[in-house]
Amino acid sequence: MSTALADQLGRRFGCCPLSRRDFLSWVDDQLERCARMGLPDEEAQRLIETGYVQWRAELLGIDLDWENAPPVGREFPDREQPVGQEREPLEDA
Repeated sequence: MSTALADQLGRRFGCCPLSRRDFLSWVDDQLERCARMGLPDEEAQRLIETGYVQWRAELLGIDLDWENAPPVGREFPDREQPVGQEREPLEDA
């Protein structure tokens, strides 16, 4: 079960940057945790998927805190606006 789940997580959210053994150990720990909590399969799946995305991001040094994301319209500060195309002003929320 853990091997199939590890493969599914890797395909869906990206490969784990650690060794296969460490990844399978993490998946086993998550499955045991969900079993101890008595979670239904769907909830366990969501919990493990969310946990994997967060864990993988931490391992890769990716900040998932949206407060640190660049403001809209400044994602590519060095990119020029195409000639003949005007940027519409954004309304303040």
